[in-house]
Amino acid sequence: MKARTRSPSFRVRELEPGDLGNGFLETLGSLSDLGGLTASEARKVLSAIPKPSRIFVAVTPGGRVVGTTTLFAERKFIHRGGIVGHIEDVAVLEGYEGKGVGTSLVKAGIEYAKELGCYKCILDCRPELVKFYERLGFREHDVGMRIDLKPRR
Repeated sequence: MKARTRSPSFRVRELEPGDLGNGFLETLGSLSDLGGLTASEARKVLSAIPKPSRIFVAVTPGGRVVGTTTLFAERKFIHRGGIVGHIEDVAVLEGYEGKGVGTSLVKAGIEYAKELGCYKCILDCRPELVKFYERLGFREHDVGMRIDLKPRR
């Protein structure tokens, strides 16, 4: 598997199952509570993610995950069956902020969306991150809304 981008301190590539216990869950946990998700449970989640969606990770030369993001591809009826890329779960491990990890991950997601032929790429973010995403070419559009639902168990 070829690297998408390179830096002296990390490279960006597609998530591999071995990454789940090598910093991936810790990194994702810096974004949101994982509810005690184990590496074994995460493997099941990974196998259920539909293709052509792709999870990217930033890894150190030693192979430790220090950043991640996901590009979900959604086929639409509008735009003659066009595809929308959704960038989700951009997370950078504490101590690696400001080193280009998030930028490299988002750019990898955008490039993959282009490869898939997406007509647009969208994401939701907190207000304090708007300027970061604007520097990457995004613009504010619409309003994000949310309703929390109790999951069935």
